[in-house]
Amino acid sequence: MLKENRSDFLNNKIDKYEYVKRMFDVHKVLYEYADFINKSTISDITIKDDDVYFNFLSNGLQITMVSVSHDMTSVPFTFLNFGSYESEEEKFLFNSVKNDDVVLDIGANIGWYTLNWLKKGKSITVFSFEPIPEIYNKLVKNLILNEQQIKNAFNFGLSNVNGEFDFFLDAEWCGASSMANLRESKSTTNVRYAVKKLDDVFPSLGIDRLDFIKCDVEGAEKLVFEGGIETIKKYTPIIFSEMLRKWSKKFNYHPNDTIRLFTTLGYDCHTIHVNNLQRIECVTDDTLETNFVFLHRNKHAGVLSKWV
Repeated sequence: MLKENRSDFLNNKIDKYEYVKRMFDVHKVLYEYADFINKSTISDITIKDDDVYFNFLSNGLQITMVSVSHDMTSVPFTFLNFGSYESEEEKFLFNSVKNDDVVLDIGANIGWYTLNWLKKGKSITVFSFEPIPEIYNKLVKNLILNEQQIKNAFNFGLSNVNGEFDFFLDAEWCGASSMANLRESKSTTNVRYAVKKLDDVFPSLGIDRLDFIKCDVEGAEKLVFEGGIETIKKYTPIIFSEMLRKWSKKFNYHPNDTIRLFTTLGYDCHTIHVNNLQRIECVTDDTLETNFVFLHRNKHAGVLSKWV
C-alpha cells in the first residue's frame, strides 16, 4: 500500500492532499501497535535494515527474532494475534529441560524453543533441524541476534531415510510445510530438500548424551522416530511430539501407531493439562490435544511425579 500510494502520487494520479491522507491511514497503525503490544510478551517492535525485529520478554529472558514476512503463522504473528504461543506446552518444554541437558529441536522453524532453551542456561546444548532454507536462514539470523552459536543448526530434516525428497512449501502457512501436501492450498509449491536418519546423524554430533527431543514436523513425526529408533533406545530421552490425526493420515499412519512404537520401548504417552500430565492409552476421535509427551516408565518416574 505504501509503494502504491507513492507511485500514484509521483505519477500524478492523486494530488498531494489525497496522497497525505492515504499515507496517514497506513501510518497510524504504528500507534495502534504501540497500544496493542502494551504489557504483552512482545516488548517492542523495531524496523531497521529492511527487516522487522520483534523483541520478547519470555520467562524473564530477552529474546529478539525476525520472521518470514509472508508466514501468517510465524511465532511473532501468533503472539500478536493470540497473546501467547502454546502456553501449556511452553511451560512443560521450558521447565523440563535442565542445565547440562542435550536437546534436539526437530522442526525448529525460526527458533523460538531453541532460543528459549539456549538463553535459559549456558550449559544447555541444543541441536536444531530445519530443512527449508528460507526458514533456516531466519533461524540462523535469530541465533546470531541473540549471541548464540550457529554450529548446531542444521539445514536438513530428519526422517526414516536419507536423501532428497519433495517437500510441499506452503508460502502462507510455512509451519504447515511438509513432505505431504497438507493444506492442498494454491499457495503451496513443490521443492526438493534433504532429510537424514537421526541414527546416522547423532554419532556425528560429538556427544554421548540425549535428554530431550521436541519433534514437530507436520505429520512426519513417526518417520523421524523410526529413523532414530536406536538413538532413542540408547538414551531414552523425554520426547515431546505433535501428533495430528489429519496430518499423520497424509503419511498413511495414525498417531496410535506412534504410541504403540513407543510402548515397545517402555514409554507411556501423556497429554498436558494445566500444570499436570495425564496418561492416555490411545488417541480417539474425541481427543482434543495435538501435542503429547512420552516418558519412559522407569527413567522418568521422577519427572512424572512433578507433573501429576
